[in-house]
Amino acid sequence: MCLTRRFQMDNELEYLLDSVGLSWRETEISQLIFHHKWHDAAQKLEEKLKAAPFDPGLLISAAFVCEKKQQAQRASELYDDALLFVRREHRPRLMKEKEDLFKKMVRRPKIIFFVKPDLDRFLNSVVEHLSGTYRTKKIVVHDLNQIDAGMQWADICWFEWCDDLLIHGSKVPSAAAKTLICRLHSYEAFTFYIKKVYWQAVDQVIFDGEHLREYVLDQVKALKKEKTAVVPNGIKLDQYTFKQRQKGFHIAYVGYINYKKGPMLLLQAFKALIDKDPRYKLFIAGTFQDARYQLYFKQMIDELRLTDSVQFDGWQDDMNQYLEDKHYLICTSLLESQHMSAMEAMAKGIKPLIHNFYGAKTIYDESVVWNTIDEFVAMITSGDYTSLHYRSFIEEHYSYDLSMRKIEEMISGFAKQSELTVMPNPPLITVGIINYNYSNFIDECLQSVLNQLYPNIDILIVDDHSTDDSMQKISSYQKTHPHIRTICHSENTKLPDLAFKEIFQEAKGEYVLLLSADDFLPHNLVIHDFMQCFFEEEGLDYVYGDLLLVDQHGKNAGLWTYQEYGDEELVRTIFQRGGSGIVPMVGMFKASYYQQKGFTWLVDPQKPLAGDVLNCLANTKRGWKRRYLKKPVLCYRRHQKNISYQLHKRIQSLVYVMDYIVKEFDESVYFPHIKWKELEENQRQSLKYFSIGKTFWRMARRYAQNGYTRHLDQDAKKECIQPLLDKMDEYFQLSLASDNQYERYMKNIKKIQLI
Repeated sequence: MCLTRRFQMDNELEYLLDSVGLSWRETEISQLIFHHKWHDAAQKLEEKLKAAPFDPGLLISAAFVCEKKQQAQRASELYDDALLFVRREHRPRLMKEKEDLFKKMVRRPKIIFFVKPDLDRFLNSVVEHLSGTYRTKKIVVHDLNQIDAGMQWADICWFEWCDDLLIHGSKVPSAAAKTLICRLHSYEAFTFYIKKVYWQAVDQVIFDGEHLREYVLDQVKALKKEKTAVVPNGIKLDQYTFKQRQKGFHIAYVGYINYKKGPMLLLQAFKALIDKDPRYKLFIAGTFQDARYQLYFKQMIDELRLTDSVQFDGWQDDMNQYLEDKHYLICTSLLESQHMSAMEAMAKGIKPLIHNFYGAKTIYDESVVWNTIDEFVAMITSGDYTSLHYRSFIEEHYSYDLSMRKIEEMISGFAKQSELTVMPNPPLITVGIINYNYSNFIDECLQSVLNQLYPNIDILIVDDHSTDDSMQKISSYQKTHPHIRTICHSENTKLPDLAFKEIFQEAKGEYVLLLSADDFLPHNLVIHDFMQCFFEEEGLDYVYGDLLLVDQHGKNAGLWTYQEYGDEELVRTIFQRGGSGIVPMVGMFKASYYQQKGFTWLVDPQKPLAGDVLNCLANTKRGWKRRYLKKPVLCYRRHQKNISYQLHKRIQSLVYVMDYIVKEFDESVYFPHIKWKELEENQRQSLKYFSIGKTFWRMARRYAQNGYTRHLDQDAKKECIQPLLDKMDEYFQLSLASDNQYERYMKNIKKIQLI
């Protein structure tokens, strides 16, 4: 089939069948597809598949129609069946066609726009333009709760103004997981709003002009230049009738009359012009922002004898028509982001008269910018007048098409980050949740899992003998979600690591995601993002990401970012941080890593402490393959039940981790700066143990002085750090047993009072 005929027919299905060596045979169904009667076409195809269930042409056709009906799961199953029955040489082509179609059809990125009532003048054209490519919603916000719901739905969140809407949106838990875009106008640049936004959660700030960007960056150090862009508002050129004009005597002023617009300068400049040539007339399209300006204008117009030369026309619905008989447009503002009225006038071929407001020469050609009243008068009475130049200036720098192109490029870059990778036959994921008396949080946790767009999930909850109504809530979920399973302990073990071990033993999925019931997933693509990593990189055992910190009420309390480490670097960093973990173990595991390799979550069954850090160290020693996903993947709730708030348990765990590193790894890994090979054995052992003892002393000092012990009295603080001092003594004694060369340093250290 020739390409010309193929595209003339505009038949995607026929092209797809042709590409895998098949031809279209069903004329009746073809007509239904041609007229986009997808439901009827699907029924006819299902009937034919009953008689010929393995016909590849029918399978592909049915899959295609399901795609059009947005039935992605069914379409995937039909394509998979078809792959079994097409000729081997055509299978790669069919798979490629299938993936390409899914990328286009299954999921368009979703953009939501937030704006207050009556403040969407510049926004509507953006929404309209992007709606052709993306799924869009515009929310006129009356209640801040609308923002929470809207952000849950969207991939990209556009805040039209940097106001209280953005302040709220930047601090909700999902903010760091979404793409947040803010358009910051001149008004907000001089308000307190810019100081209240949580800028770490904002991905892009759009300014109308370079001068405003530089000002805000100077005021807000938390906002980085690489997160900003300048995209001026564009003029729709087809809405403004251009014609070659000549110098004349009609001057337009468009906008509010208030102090920011320079009302006194406007009258004084116009008076100077009238004194030179009384034929000029000023037409004002706008209104007074309050009565003070009205009183002033009335008085000054009388005093300056301008009554016959100034005409008030009020707000205009049709600016194109209003400007038709005007020859100039004047701006006397103190500051503008662009001054859209002047640009609209230029699009018609009208000369602008721009007072040199802050940033004016970064926006306009210097030939239309004036500083003094004398310059203003001369610009009109003796200056040139070139309509084509004014129009061309707007076409080149400030057209609507140009602005939209810049926005499209920006959105496209962010949209790619939210695209779904289509995985044929998506493997089963077990989400393992441990719970003990988290009734207040279990709903949020379970809902975040149930809201995932990934289609193949198994949920396993291990309850450690809760005494609240947790199990009642879980049971209610099981009635409507049969894929939720539970393991209930007959008594409280107080051992979350034991629960994690059970999850791996009982997991049905090929992959396991671990959660605590007081935490939750920040958005509905978390599992998809994890699986995309496994899909892209063969041989991975584990994927982890960043944590969003939230308070007891689920509100944003910060972002905890991680990084990638080499094996020795990982061990060394944990040691240098006194046993604190640097790779979170609440990510996604390949289940076979624990199920088939003989490994267990409990590194030391006799002392089930510090399971996350010990697992990380043990797995590093085993040679696991891990990957860091640079996205927030978990909302980690900080409250008094966290182990980090249980100081005695925490220090007990840290001691155990440090001993594990000393036992399992060579000292050159955690003390790399020492030239160990140059030392004799007794010297080596003595220095090793002395250095470890000194490390424990530093840990004791840190805990004696930091915020963890702030609430303790002297006796309680001493009791808290005593295990660290005991470990210091233990290693100092081992050092002395090998060589006493560090005895003097040990005595000096012990003399220092920590409390």
